[in-house]
Amino acid sequence: MVKLEKLETSLLNHLTTEIIVLDEDLNILWINESGLTNGWIKDSKEPSSYSNFLSYETESELKRIMNMAVSDKKSVTKRDFELIANDESVREVDLTVSFSTKDKQIIVEVMCVDNLNRIIDSSKILSSQKIAANLARTLAHEVKNPLSGIKGSAQILSSKWKDEFSSKFLKIISDETERLNSIVSKILTPPKKPNFENFNIHSALERVHSLALAEENKNFNLIRDYDPSIPDIHGDENFFIHAILNIVKNAMQAIDIEDKESSITISSRVEYNKPINGNVFSTICNIKIIDNGPGIPEDIQEQVFFPMMSTKEDGSGLGLSIAQDIIRIHGGSISFSSKPGETVFIISLPLSALELRGVANA
Repeated sequence: MVKLEKLETSLLNHLTTEIIVLDEDLNILWINESGLTNGWIKDSKEPSSYSNFLSYETESELKRIMNMAVSDKKSVTKRDFELIANDESVREVDLTVSFSTKDKQIIVEVMCVDNLNRIIDSSKILSSQKIAANLARTLAHEVKNPLSGIKGSAQILSSKWKDEFSSKFLKIISDETERLNSIVSKILTPPKKPNFENFNIHSALERVHSLALAEENKNFNLIRDYDPSIPDIHGDENFFIHAILNIVKNAMQAIDIEDKESSITISSRVEYNKPINGNVFSTICNIKIIDNGPGIPEDIQEQVFFPMMSTKEDGSGLGLSIAQDIIRIHGGSISFSSKPGETVFIISLPLSALELRGVANA
């Protein structure tokens, strides 16, 4: 067996690219952490076990490419290669197989095209959300001054016109102007400086759970599904609770809480090698809020994070915009998917090496 001391395995383990090293006989020598996470298998009792999770057709094609690289002593690259597993799941990848004549080793590199697309998508989402937030603040600033003039004029008229008809409609003008002014002030007022410290993510989620149940004063189906291995998060716990609660409240308004079949699930999971705002992080924490309501109409899905965008008659449309700002302060992102019967909001937060080391040492 060829020794691998010369390989900088610690560096290769930090790559999001999947790296598989084999000898000339196609026996497995080493797999990096990204490869192991994505299903490649290393079994000392079965050296060729790397391929056990692949379909027969994919395994045969991969062996053909590796043999070609060995016989020709060169690199072979396959773009948009379909990696089909035994369970028939498919990943589209860029595959490069190289042969080192010096070390007599085959190096397989797998770059997931889906991941690349997700990185691009997350960058686009971040850019569009920033543009929307800046536009909303600009418009709010332009609206604020006219609102003051309208309210002042209404107050002057109300002091002169005392009849019931005039008073009724002048009060409506004054009240609605004040409501709009309150919304505009929330958009323009910068959030207070967060107090960053380590906090337990599930303690915060439990607080959200309690507040949500207390608000409706009934025990509807608010389900918890936590991963206890998630380490403490570095951030402002109160801000975080506020952000999650806003999303849960939206879900509560979307479902029929009187219906026994209606439910909202709050889940937490660790995921690996995923993009957040255009950058790939080796380890992230995903918080999902899932409801089985009617879904968000397709024609407004692109605007759900815009301030003042709401499907509810009495809604301000600020809940998701505020949640987005809070999560962005924490270096995270919010995304969602929605269809009739299932809406999923995903909050993704990067986990630092320091936080993970704390778990390992516990």
